[in-house]
Amino acid sequence: MAGTSLLYPHARDFPGGLHTSGFVANHAGAIRGHFDEPGLTTRCTIILSGSCSMSAGDRTHHFQARDLVLARTASETFTFENSEGFSALEIHVPPRLLEQMKIMPPSGIQTRKMSLQEPAFKTARQLLGYLRTPAPHLLQTTSPQALVGYGLAMTMLGYAFTTQDTADCPHSSERNVKILELARKTLLERFDRAPTITQLATLCDLSSTRFKQLFREQFGCAPYALYQRHRMEHARLLLKEKNVTETAMELGYSNVSHFSAAFQKQFGYSPVKWQKLNHSL
Repeated sequence: MAGTSLLYPHARDFPGGLHTSGFVANHAGAIRGHFDEPGLTTRCTIILSGSCSMSAGDRTHHFQARDLVLARTASETFTFENSEGFSALEIHVPPRLLEQMKIMPPSGIQTRKMSLQEPAFKTARQLLGYLRTPAPHLLQTTSPQALVGYGLAMTMLGYAFTTQDTADCPHSSERNVKILELARKTLLERFDRAPTITQLATLCDLSSTRFKQLFREQFGCAPYALYQRHRMEHARLLLKEKNVTETAMELGYSNVSHFSAAFQKQFGYSPVKWQKLNHSL
């Protein structure tokens, strides 16, 4: 979903203007960019592992492993955040190719969940593996190796467009997306005191068990795991202006050592070391 504005480590072009990209990230990260093929190119994206969030305009979309997404983007700036252990595959389909195949491009954003054993998911993993294999020198689009990749990409598109009309999009799912996004915003409103699971579940008119299940499905992690990740990211900002003790207190820690341990767990180094590294830049 990130568009060609992002620098992909693995990408190949195929006949007909078909462009494929593979994105792999071991660590959580965020990036801002601009969609550079507005309203024309259709993007087929498969989240293979981890989760991600994309904000554009006044809307935020969250995707996780095994989501298949079809979308056409508008000319706008976006923010993209990925979890650790994230990998995804993206196929850019030019409008002429869809016209030749008499396929209607998607309207809005269409998402469906794939199973691990589904042929579409297996094909997506094969295509990412192909993209991560170094291309031979001066590889031609008609070479056997390129035909394998092209075949995988076209097969993947076949699965994606065959199922787009039968994707499960009940009204209740749309409601869940909205109320869970509200819960997410409420959870991240302040970092010195988190709302309880019961409070968040009540906000969503769900039982605590159902809320935790849906939250994990929507965002790829438990509520407090998401909260703690953002809390520690905020800590790094505070540490630019405050000392460790002041930062810990502002984040609601009564024990500085507990804050330091949480920071160390999140980033692999202590708050003091991070301040030294940041000040040396």
